[in-house]
Parts: sequence; structure tokens; C-alpha cells
Amino acid sequence: MFETTVQGLFIDRKTGEFLTVLKETDGDRTVPIWIQFNDMLAMAKELSGDDFPVPPRPLTHDLAREILTSLNARVTRVRIVNLDDHVYHAQLELDTDTNHLELDARPSDAIVLALKFEAPIFVTDKVMEQHRHLTIQAGQTPKSLLDRLQQFRPEDFMFFR
Repeated sequence: MFETTVQGLFIDRKTGEFLTVLKETDGDRTVPIWIQFNDMLAMAKELSGDDFPVPPRPLTHDLAREILTSLNARVTRVRIVNLDDHVYHAQLELDTDTNHLELDARPSDAIVLALKFEAPIFVTDKVMEQHRHLTIQAGQTPKSLLDRLQQFRPEDFMFFR
């Protein structure tokens, strides 16, 4: 398992899909995770800090943070634990005064909450191997995928960070 940081948020202008990229903290491995628009906005809000306009009402993830905080619970760690049929699975780890909980979560929700609680985000080596296997099945080696990603022009993606 390796620790990651959110490298950024992207919009593929050709497909209109949103994604976040997790980058290994002490290395070069990356994991792209496709996300929905609302999750992208919530991540952008956390990554932008004070520069992001405050919505008039709390977003869902803000409500989740308030509920957890009022119950004396905190997110201690997020783990991206599986990649099954092109869908990532995450575990959200919470600590309360008396319990440690591990909950299944969508990776995007878990990542947003990790950002809100400043909790570390980990990816298992199994997920990295599954991602690598899918990339090869799609006819790309990890090196050719990296080469293709490096050939993208700024106008191919919109970037938030």
C-alpha cells in the first residue's frame, strides 16, 4: 500500500468526463479515478481553499463532515482497495472516542472527506496491479499510457488545482 495526494482534477474535453488523479507521495505511480460533477466541485472547493465561492447551503460532503464532527468522529484514513469491472472501491476509516470503523465508500466521497479531515489517502498495490492490467488489456503498456498522457495538450483537459 502506498500513500497518495490529489494531483489535480481534470475534465476530458473530448468525452466530458471528470477525473481526479492520485499521485504516489514518494514515487511516480498515479491512479486516475473517474468522478461525477458534484464530487469534482466538492474536491475543487477543498483544493482551492478560500479562493472557492462558498455555496449558500452546505454541500452533501459538508453535511457529512458536520455530522461526523458533531458525533466526535473523524476520518483517519482512506484506502482505495479494489478495482472490479472498471469500478474502484474504497474504505473510509473513522475513529470515534470509543470505536474504529471501516466503511465501504465510493472513492470520490472518501477522497472528499479525506480532504476535509486532512486524512491520508492510500492505494493498495493490488489496485495498482489491477489498473496496470486493465491498461495492458486496452492495448497500452504503462509506458505507452504515460507517453500518451504526456502528449495531451492543455486544451485537451481543463485543470483545477
